[in-house]
Amino acid sequence: MTSLEWQPGNIYGDHVAPAYSAVSYTWGRYALDIPRAKRQKNYKHVRGIEIKGIDWPVPRINPDKHFHVDHFYNLIEQTCKPVDGADCGTEFLWLDVACIDQNNGPQKMAEIGRQAVIFQNAARVFIWLTTFCADKLTHVIDTLVQSSGKHMETYQQEYPVRYRQVEYTSCLLRQFPDAAMSVAKANKPDSSPPSATLAYSLWTLQEAFLCPKAYLVPLEASPIYQHVQQEQSHTPVTLGALCSVAQTLKEVVDDKQPSALQDWELDRDNSVVLKRWKYLSEVSTMLTQRGLSALASRNPMALYHVAQYRHTRNDKDRVYGIQQIFALRLGESVPGCHDLDPKVFNRFNLEDQLGAALVQQYPVASQLHNLTEPADRGSGWRINASSTVPKLDIKSNIWNLDFQARCNFSTQKVGGQQWGVFDGYACDLAQLAASWSSLRYDPSTDSTTAARRSPQQVLLDDILSTTSEYHDNDAIIRLRTAISESDHGEDNLKGLFNYHDSRRVVHRGQRQPLLTSALIRLIGRTLRGAPLVVLLLGSFADVEKGGPATVPNDKYHVGLILTRLGTEAKTPWKRLGFCIWQYEYKGVIPSSDACLHPDLLGDEDQSAGWKHLSDTFG
Repeated sequence: MTSLEWQPGNIYGDHVAPAYSAVSYTWGRYALDIPRAKRQKNYKHVRGIEIKGIDWPVPRINPDKHFHVDHFYNLIEQTCKPVDGADCGTEFLWLDVACIDQNNGPQKMAEIGRQAVIFQNAARVFIWLTTFCADKLTHVIDTLVQSSGKHMETYQQEYPVRYRQVEYTSCLLRQFPDAAMSVAKANKPDSSPPSATLAYSLWTLQEAFLCPKAYLVPLEASPIYQHVQQEQSHTPVTLGALCSVAQTLKEVVDDKQPSALQDWELDRDNSVVLKRWKYLSEVSTMLTQRGLSALASRNPMALYHVAQYRHTRNDKDRVYGIQQIFALRLGESVPGCHDLDPKVFNRFNLEDQLGAALVQQYPVASQLHNLTEPADRGSGWRINASSTVPKLDIKSNIWNLDFQARCNFSTQKVGGQQWGVFDGYACDLAQLAASWSSLRYDPSTDSTTAARRSPQQVLLDDILSTTSEYHDNDAIIRLRTAISESDHGEDNLKGLFNYHDSRRVVHRGQRQPLLTSALIRLIGRTLRGAPLVVLLLGSFADVEKGGPATVPNDKYHVGLILTRLGTEAKTPWKRLGFCIWQYEYKGVIPSSDACLHPDLLGDEDQSAGWKHLSDTFG
């Protein structure tokens, strides 16, 4: 194999813009040419693959823990062959060890900034799962597909059947490797808990998101095919197909997890009930942490949280490893920045760079996440390691929505800390909540399901958690104390969450007005008159998937819930969460007893009740 250097005009040797394949795999933690591995004298005979045209050493890989050099040569040969009748193979292959000098900082960072172009322009992408032989991988994927279908059936049957099915599926999922499909590898699948044994690969998370149609290949590197009714099809298994099946499993598991916990609380001596709940929890956690749920959602905002569970030798790579999903080049990967001292950049100022870029490019979508741990002072304006994307009670996927932004964002340094700056329109949450509560539904225009739903869905960050060690200032301490003392009565904010539900989402229904009212009373009493407002982020139409374009769609507004942790005007605003509310039902605006309803819920952000507001928040 010969490595050809890129030349302007996308020229490689005598070839102009040749079609090529690309391989996603993991090898870093198995490399022998790192300080801790040099002491392993038993591997002195191991060699790396031979590549002509490069002047850097190719990493040698531990053959006992990962793959042998002969497997690597076979991979190169197999991935250039045709996969099915739809293509004729490729003569060129992009392989990181042949194209990137891992010890050349500037060159490496330049290539890091080109990952989206490289993988999205590849004719085919292969995900190499080195811990599986072909027969084993085929068996596991076929069984997982079958389990997904059986889950939908067995949950309608008696409890013992459901328990056995969940147990079996959980054991299967423990076997999945992380490799290039961004699924975690359980080192000891039959012993210690997954949380204690999982190892993760960070860079393949980005590659997997960029290439959902990538082919899954085993150690032998030949594609595997799906089986339909026990017959092998001619459709190679792709990452997207696997994510879809895994997402189906997670939806079923998450739906049944609350009732499983309730069953155990009613019968704590029943070991079968306890095992059922533990297996459900384990499957849900694994699917989330391994990234399959985030990949299936196609929402890139969900990936930074997943990146925290990935293995990397450099903490900065948690940002570098996902930046190209957004077509960004940050820190050292920015062209012209290779002369800067790498120590100038750390994970936290890279998070600020990432956040600043996202709030400007995606002013609405960048705020549709929940902080599952309290953010550091001044950093609540952006996504961070604890950010998760909740499932909204709408028909559409969040990332597929076409938002009409009503607010502008920027950043500003105050005392060395990067703060978010907003400029838009805000109204008092209490007034907006009154309008939500005043809606009158017309049975002739509303479906039964819609009539039972609250128009709003409020989703709160974990700043309100009483289990956090977070201490921002006296206001936060008072707020946490008040919540811990409000476990009963009308201000029971904590009790309004269904804590049996791992997603911690209060769905649209009778509990939503209670949640909103309790939040308003709690903030008003605890923070001594501090304002509590909703900043209008934007609006969207909830498009019926697959429906005709001429059919009217439900319309929503999106808002950011903010308060001040003090009464002084110079005090920055603090993010508490976000909310959506429906103001039009398939072209029909519901009537209301509230005089402010048309202004607050309708399409006029500059009308009465909405006031211009510009300030810092975090």
